[in-house]
Amino acid sequence: MFNVSGLVPGAGGSACITVSWTGTVTPSAPVQLYVASGDATDTPGGGGGGTMPYINWSVEKAAGTGIFGSGASCTGLTGTTIFGNTADTVVTAGRMLSDFTAKSTYSAAGTTSVSSGWTPAANVAGTTVFRFNYRMATDTPNSAMGAVAVVKITWEARS
Repeated sequence: MFNVSGLVPGAGGSACITVSWTGTVTPSAPVQLYVASGDATDTPGGGGGGTMPYINWSVEKAAGTGIFGSGASCTGLTGTTIFGNTADTVVTAGRMLSDFTAKSTYSAAGTTSVSSGWTPAANVAGTTVFRFNYRMATDTPNSAMGAVAVVKITWEARS
């Protein structure tokens, strides 16, 4: 989806990805996002600690025009936040990458997943852009230096 390296406390950015729908049945609930068990790793670096608990993470269902794709700059988009808070700068319970990765299985109610708010229509091809915002918390300890986080996100719709 996208790769970020050299992130230091206070630094961040965003990336967009377009999700396409070509289903033949209208889902019974909005498309859900989650990180399945085993689809997230937080490998400690030289500091000995992981980094996921220190990355402020938010996800927006974006609106706008243009060509969007993996790693696109997201310039000119507006969005509805579906997880986290784009203004967070310090460690904030419930809004960190580690909290997002805890959403680990499909739930139509969004209790163990994140509801996208997007319910595509049957037999109508469609796309929605998601913007992922990240910022290394300003209060990140030195123990997180050099850590590597890898996350695979699943989008799922059920009828």
